[in-house]
Amino acid sequence: MAAWQDPENFARWLALALFIVVGFIVTFLLFTRIYFKRLLEEEQKLQATVLAHQEQLLRASVQVQERERERIAADLHDDLISRLNVALLSLHTQQPLDNVSGLLQESMALARRISHDLSPPMLTQSSLYDLLDAFIAPLQGQIPVELTSAVQTSSPLDTSTKLQLLRMVQEVVNNALKYAKATRLRVHLHYSPAWLGILVDDDGVGFDVAGSRPGLGQQNIALRSQLLNGDYRLRSAPGQGCRFVFYKRF
Repeated sequence: MAAWQDPENFARWLALALFIVVGFIVTFLLFTRIYFKRLLEEEQKLQATVLAHQEQLLRASVQVQERERERIAADLHDDLISRLNVALLSLHTQQPLDNVSGLLQESMALARRISHDLSPPMLTQSSLYDLLDAFIAPLQGQIPVELTSAVQTSSPLDTSTKLQLLRMVQEVVNNALKYAKATRLRVHLHYSPAWLGILVDDDGVGFDVAGSRPGLGQQNIALRSQLLNGDYRLRSAPGQGCRFVFYKRF
């Protein structure tokens, strides 16, 4: 009889085989458990990061709203109300009507600008290009601004999308005028059935994107991009201007 045919030896080999199989299964289950535990931890870390980012954007949104309220309040108090007070004083002191008329016209123009800032006129009826053109036209006296478009679809954008995109362009352009010392600006709109994009670039002083902390304006842009389910890129370097790109695929 062969050694392996001996019942005791066969039992030993069978027990060893079973032990190896059980050990392999236990080891596999252990490593599987460790693997899924790590996946769960990574998922929890990712969720925590997303929640922290959402909280940061929410705080930025509140700060932006408060900043806008303060700016509008300052415009009303320092400019509009001051002009109206001067006009009223001129009437009481019997100043020439031409002076009073000029003050009232300035007040009406200021009130119109504040109203436009709060809600662009004809927002529902106007195309995004027309809204951008209405925003850019008054800036031409300060700096040359080139507005171009490549619209390849007749499908209209909804009002919320137009407003969010307009606000982003306003943020970028106002920052360029205020800080970049640019001598030219270019705004390009692309809209097709596949994707929607907006580009704004300038030839200003630029800045180190990687080395700078996102300010309130950039956080505002990030929030609006997220609301549109899109993404944005900001490219700049000292002395090389700045380029902002927003894009959204359909």
